Amino acid sequence: MKQSIPIALLMAMAFPAAAMAAADDFSLDDAPVAKPPPIAYTDHFEVGAGYQSLKSYYFSRYGGVAGKGAFAVMDGLIDRRDTWDSGGTRFWGASAQIFGFDRMDLEAHMGSQGLWRGSVFYDSFTRFFTSDAKTPFDGAGTNRLTLPSNWRTGNNSLQFTTLAASLKPLDLSVQWQTFGGDFVLKPWSGYEARLHIEERHRDGLKEQSAMFGPEANFPVGVFFPQAVDYDTTRMTASFGFTSPKFQWKGSYTLSSFRDGLTSIFVPNPYSRSLGTPWPPGAFAGYPFATAQYGTPPDSIAHQFQLTGGYTFSPTTRLTARASYTIESQNEAFLPYTPSPDLSVPFALPRTSLQGRVEKTYVNIGLTSRPLPNVDLAASYSLDDRNNKTPIALFSYVTNDTLDQPNPPVAGNNAHIRYNLPHSFTLHRASAEAGYRPADRVRLSLTYSGDFRRYDYQEVSSLDEHSIRAKALATFDEGSAWAAYTYAVRKGTVYDDALPWNASHTKSYLAAGPQNQSLEHPLLRKYNLADRRRNEAKMGATYTPLAALTFDISGGAAKSRYFNSPIGLVRTESILMDGDVVYAKGPFTATAFYSFERLLNHQVGYYAFNTNLSNPAQYWFGHDHDAVHTAGVKADWEAIAHKLKLGVNTTLSHGRSDMQVQSTPFTAFARTSPLPVVRAITSTAGAKAEYTLKENITLRGGYTIEHHVGDDWAYTGGVTPVAQILGSGDIAPRYTAHVVWMSARYGF
Repeated sequence: MKQSIPIALLMAMAFPAAAMAAADDFSLDDAPVAKPPPIAYTDHFEVGAGYQSLKSYYFSRYGGVAGKGAFAVMDGLIDRRDTWDSGGTRFWGASAQIFGFDRMDLEAHMGSQGLWRGSVFYDSFTRFFTSDAKTPFDGAGTNRLTLPSNWRTGNNSLQFTTLAASLKPLDLSVQWQTFGGDFVLKPWSGYEARLHIEERHRDGLKEQSAMFGPEANFPVGVFFPQAVDYDTTRMTASFGFTSPKFQWKGSYTLSSFRDGLTSIFVPNPYSRSLGTPWPPGAFAGYPFATAQYGTPPDSIAHQFQLTGGYTFSPTTRLTARASYTIESQNEAFLPYTPSPDLSVPFALPRTSLQGRVEKTYVNIGLTSRPLPNVDLAASYSLDDRNNKTPIALFSYVTNDTLDQPNPPVAGNNAHIRYNLPHSFTLHRASAEAGYRPADRVRLSLTYSGDFRRYDYQEVSSLDEHSIRAKALATFDEGSAWAAYTYAVRKGTVYDDALPWNASHTKSYLAAGPQNQSLEHPLLRKYNLADRRRNEAKMGATYTPLAALTFDISGGAAKSRYFNSPIGLVRTESILMDGDVVYAKGPFTATAFYSFERLLNHQVGYYAFNTNLSNPAQYWFGHDHDAVHTAGVKADWEAIAHKLKLGVNTTLSHGRSDMQVQSTPFTAFARTSPLPVVRAITSTAGAKAEYTLKENITLRGGYTIEHHVGDDWAYTGGVTPVAQILGSGDIAPRYTAHVVWMSARYGF
């Protein structure tokens, strides 16, 4: 038995020669008796182990194995029910998948066919961020960070003489664990009641940052590890009815978010700013200043929903959905500042946000085919979000470095501001007409209209109209299609000062022109700006042989923000992909290639003085992002029902280029191109599956992945610039080898 695998491989490699030699001795009398196909086992249990050659959080960032060394592989499935001739309708089963214990999925279910069923589940995975970060803070994972007792401060990070000795490594990762259950009851024919409950817990560390110092006096930025301790509960109860013509369902959903922490205390490691010193008497520097970073507040949401559909005839159907949601957040406010040395004469206007948002959503759709060669569709939706959070006046303490403003004229300060409860309403309508002038040909024309209404935004309304034309043709060997879309978005007069004026007091705005909006009056936010968009797409599928299929598709789009003198002015995108599939007998192979390119062009203005129209103060930025991805995969059943082999390889190359052009009328305006950012990942793998016995299968695989990343954002270590205390994270570069073997038993 130990020689069975190599002998089988040699036989498979020698098959062409053996077939040629057998051709001369062909005889009908020698034809072997056909063997019956192997039994298909629905239940199985698999156990194995693997080995990974290195520790890399980037390689395993979405739930893989992060550490170097051995890991476990387990997979099991059992699915049982009463036999068809027993008269019973009971069923039960369970499944389990475990991969390195950082990825785990468990499920069990039972029930009676057509009457009821229940299930429970548990899944766990870890989102790995980085293992290369470092911090001088003690207390990582708690709500209070501290600096070492021998900390040596300074006005820039290069003066922290004890920094290197104080650095401690960090494993930044967050584990997600979700468990819950589902119960379904069918009390009468056509009726169904369902209850679904799930609980999710997230625990770990992630990157975060805090800022100290007023904006005009060289503020400093400080990286710190934020502890994560989140719990989310979601419960949905529903009751519905289904018949051939009419269906409806009503449901209620409760969603609750809870944070085990309310804040994290972060001390300021700097003594003062690099430029203008922070005002004396504010005690903003080490060891007097501490920031209290607020973590996500607890919140709760209730949603009531009703859905339904009615079939008028075999060619006409109406669908509808309506929901009403109440979201609330009422966690107690943190104080303006935790620093006792800062003067805070004014209390918070209330003890909590008293946040409340009411959402109303309605969607109605109608489809019909009035004639054999004509089809129609129309829909309308309303999405209304009414923010009922009360407005109040808040006197902010600037980044825990300045006393609370107390101007002689009440409200006359930039940091005394109203909160703005943003609301919006979206009406969306669409209509489509399709026509078939000939068999296998369909022409369609679609109109879509978006009508948005805003509160406390630079525009009060924003409407977009789009027309899409598409042609589709199918033929014996495949199909082809092409589509073109033209869209125009136009808003009301753009008022750049509206949010600024609404959030400041009248006394502050009236005090002088220096208190007007900080935004350039010609700057337009891209999501609120007028825009024209052209998009063309096409695709084709071609099958010249029964075993061979080609598929290609592509598209290009261009948007112009025609009323945006400053801001994003133009975007361009290109997307192309193609693949080929060959499948004949025991052999299957696929190959693919995709390309995506994004171009963004923007105009900026260097606000160095009060002149808002100096041509020399304009600057221009161009972002060019491109990604190439290609891969090949092949699977071969080398020996029927005995040996399966597979190989695959993938190459991905991403590139980001940022160019900035400006006129250096001052030393501060001199620019140079940012370094090109690249990320190249190549992966290759092989797998094998050998059936040792009818119900015992040996499986194994090997993967190698090489990744190289060049990103200027990672340069500089813990002290990239004088005003930042960073994380010390480095650009990921690695070569990982993963090998695994397992045995599967079917029953």
